[in-house]
Amino acid sequence: MSLTATLRHQHAEMRALLEDVRRHGIASAEGRQRLAKARDLIVDHLRREDAELYPALRSSVATQAIANTYADEMQELSREIVAFFDAYRNGGDDLAFARGFGRLLGTLNQRWTREEVRLYPAYETHCASNAA
Repeated sequence: MSLTATLRHQHAEMRALLEDVRRHGIASAEGRQRLAKARDLIVDHLRREDAELYPALRSSVATQAIANTYADEMQELSREIVAFFDAYRNGGDDLAFARGFGRLLGTLNQRWTREEVRLYPAYETHCASNAA
Protein backbone atom coordinates (compact mmCIF):
# COMPACT_ATOMS: atom_id res chain seq x y z
CA MET A 1 0.00 0.00 0.00
CA SER A 2 1.37 3.43 -0.91
CA LEU A 3 2.12 5.99 1.77
CA THR A 4 -0.88 8.16 0.92
CA ALA A 5 -3.17 5.12 0.72
CA THR A 6 -1.99 4.12 4.19
CA LEU A 7 -2.55 7.62 5.54
CA ARG A 8 -6.04 7.79 4.00
CA HIS A 9 -6.82 4.37 5.48
CA GLN A 10 -5.69 5.62 8.89
CA HIS A 11 -8.03 8.62 8.54
CA ALA A 12 -10.92 6.19 8.00
CA GLU A 13 -9.85 4.11 11.01
CA MET A 14 -9.61 7.22 13.18
CA ARG A 15 -13.05 8.39 12.08
CA ALA A 16 -14.55 5.00 12.96
CA LEU A 17 -12.84 4.90 16.36
CA LEU A 18 -13.90 8.42 17.19
CA GLU A 19 -17.47 7.58 16.21
CA ASP A 20 -17.28 4.66 18.66
CA VAL A 21 -16.02 7.03 21.35
CA ARG A 22 -18.90 9.40 20.65
CA ARG A 23 -21.39 6.55 20.79
CA HIS A 24 -20.05 5.04 24.03
CA GLY A 25 -19.00 8.24 25.79
CA ILE A 26 -16.17 8.53 28.26
CA ALA A 27 -18.22 7.38 31.23
CA SER A 28 -17.86 3.78 30.05
CA ALA A 29 -14.69 1.72 30.13
CA GLU A 30 -15.31 0.82 26.49
CA GLY A 31 -15.46 4.48 25.49
CA ARG A 32 -12.23 5.27 27.35
CA GLN A 33 -10.54 2.23 25.79
CA ARG A 34 -11.51 3.41 22.31
CA LEU A 35 -10.37 6.93 23.16
CA ALA A 36 -6.93 5.55 24.11
CA LYS A 37 -6.82 3.48 20.93
CA ALA A 38 -7.74 6.53 18.83
CA ARG A 39 -5.00 8.54 20.56
CA ASP A 40 -2.42 5.86 19.77
CA LEU A 41 -3.50 5.70 16.13
CA ILE A 42 -3.39 9.49 15.77
CA VAL A 43 0.08 9.67 17.35
CA ASP A 44 1.28 6.90 15.01
CA HIS A 45 -0.24 8.74 12.05
CA LEU A 46 1.51 11.99 13.04
CA ARG A 47 4.84 10.17 13.41
CA ARG A 48 4.46 8.65 9.96
CA GLU A 49 3.73 12.04 8.44
CA ASP A 50 6.77 13.54 10.20
CA ALA A 51 9.08 10.66 9.26
CA GLU A 52 7.94 9.92 5.71
CA LEU A 53 5.52 12.43 4.19
CA TYR A 54 6.99 15.82 5.10
CA PRO A 55 10.63 14.90 4.36
CA ALA A 56 9.64 13.64 0.91
CA LEU A 57 7.58 16.77 0.24
CA ARG A 58 10.43 18.98 1.41
CA SER A 59 12.83 17.26 -0.97
CA SER A 60 10.93 18.58 -3.99
CA VAL A 61 11.12 22.27 -4.85
CA ALA A 62 7.52 22.07 -6.08
CA THR A 63 6.19 20.92 -2.70
CA GLN A 64 8.52 22.50 -0.12
CA ALA A 65 6.17 25.36 0.69
CA ILE A 66 3.10 23.18 1.16
CA ALA A 67 5.12 20.75 3.29
CA ASN A 68 6.32 23.53 5.55
CA THR A 69 2.87 25.07 5.88
CA TYR A 70 1.15 21.78 6.75
CA ALA A 71 3.92 20.61 9.07
CA ASP A 72 3.96 23.92 10.95
CA GLU A 73 0.17 23.87 11.35
CA MET A 74 0.28 20.28 12.57
CA GLN A 75 2.85 21.07 15.27
CA GLU A 76 0.33 23.25 17.08
CA LEU A 77 -2.66 21.05 16.31
CA SER A 78 -0.95 17.89 17.49
CA ARG A 79 -0.27 19.41 20.93
CA GLU A 80 -3.94 20.37 21.26
CA ILE A 81 -5.15 16.97 20.06
CA VAL A 82 -2.91 14.97 22.38
CA ALA A 83 -3.78 17.26 25.30
CA PHE A 84 -7.49 16.61 24.72
CA PHE A 85 -6.99 12.84 24.70
CA ASP A 86 -4.81 12.97 27.80
CA ALA A 87 -7.29 15.16 29.67
CA TYR A 88 -10.05 12.56 29.30
CA ARG A 89 -8.11 9.30 29.49
CA ASN A 90 -9.66 8.54 32.90
CA GLY A 91 -13.08 9.99 32.14
CA GLY A 92 -14.35 13.38 33.17
CA ASP A 93 -17.27 15.72 32.93
CA ASP A 94 -19.61 14.49 30.19
CA LEU A 95 -20.72 17.96 29.09
CA ALA A 96 -17.20 19.37 28.91
CA PHE A 97 -16.08 16.26 27.06
CA ALA A 98 -18.93 16.56 24.55
CA ARG A 99 -18.06 20.18 23.81
CA GLY A 100 -14.36 19.50 23.46
CA PHE A 101 -14.98 16.35 21.46
CA GLY A 102 -17.17 18.25 19.00
CA ARG A 103 -14.43 20.83 18.49
CA LEU A 104 -11.83 18.06 18.11
CA LEU A 105 -13.89 16.24 15.49
CA GLY A 106 -14.42 19.45 13.56
CA THR A 107 -10.72 20.24 13.62
CA LEU A 108 -9.69 16.72 12.63
CA ASN A 109 -12.25 16.39 9.84
CA GLN A 110 -11.23 19.74 8.40
CA ARG A 111 -7.55 18.79 8.54
CA TRP A 112 -8.09 15.33 7.05
CA THR A 113 -10.09 16.79 4.18
CA ARG A 114 -7.38 19.35 3.43
CA GLU A 115 -4.70 16.65 3.51
CA GLU A 116 -6.65 14.33 1.21
CA VAL A 117 -7.59 17.08 -1.25
CA ARG A 118 -4.36 19.07 -1.38
CA LEU A 119 -1.39 17.57 0.47
CA TYR A 120 -1.58 13.93 -0.59
CA PRO A 121 -2.15 14.74 -4.27
CA ALA A 122 0.94 17.00 -4.15
CA TYR A 123 2.94 14.10 -2.75
CA GLU A 124 1.53 11.70 -5.35
CA THR A 125 2.33 14.08 -8.20
CA HIS A 126 5.81 15.18 -7.17
CA CYS A 127 7.23 12.64 -4.71
CA ALA A 128 5.62 9.19 -4.91
CA SER A 129 7.73 7.93 -7.82
CA ASN A 130 10.91 8.89 -5.93
CA ALA A 131 9.76 6.99 -2.82
CA ALA A 132 8.93 3.79 -4.70
